[in-house]
Amino acid sequence: MKLILSLTFLWVLGSTEAELSCLTCVNQQCSNAVSRTCNMGELCVSAASEVSGLGTNLQQIIKSCAPSELCAATGTQAFSVNLGFLSVLANVSCCDSNNCNSQNQTFLGAQMNNSLECYSCNSTTDTVCRTKLQCRGVENRCFNTRVTISNNTSSFLGCASQNACSAADSAGDILAMQTLVNISTATTCCSTDLCNSVTTISGSIGIIPLLLGLLIFSFY
Repeated sequence: MKLILSLTFLWVLGSTEAELSCLTCVNQQCSNAVSRTCNMGELCVSAASEVSGLGTNLQQIIKSCAPSELCAATGTQAFSVNLGFLSVLANVSCCDSNNCNSQNQTFLGAQMNNSLECYSCNSTTDTVCRTKLQCRGVENRCFNTRVTISNNTSSFLGCASQNACSAADSAGDILAMQTLVNISTATTCCSTDLCNSVTTISGSIGIIPLLLGLLIFSFY
């Protein structure tokens, strides 16, 4: 009898987790949000994301289901990735009850410089990336990410928050599942000044849409 009760309890927990419903934006302004059922292990997320650089200054409210790589626990945290010529800063709140992500998050705005310096590129076509970038806010790691689409490999350097580093490879896995091309990523992060040096960079402007997807983590 105890075994039956234990199995029943575990089944109820599993069913509850699988049936978590979250609000999802249907437009960029998130003026309307609809409820949808998440996948097993996902939590609800509400985020305010800011993308700056390459002539773009975009603010976007995001509400959706989120994978465990982004929402490892409930609560609010800031994700930041800064390549020098392009940066993404997101204020992310995760919660674990049905449609709990109704509240809009606030945009974090300009961040103060901190003491960490990392190498970055001046543009998407740099072949030698030795520009010193002053990190800001929660960016406490230098990173080097290699992104391969089919046979085209590009590297990107810059500053990032520790949680963004932890999520980077999983973001590539998610994108690979959502597209028809072969995508792989490899990210190395380190915590001392100018520790992300590489000798040669193969850059491509055509990879920027993918990079943006990696940075804002493909919530949809």
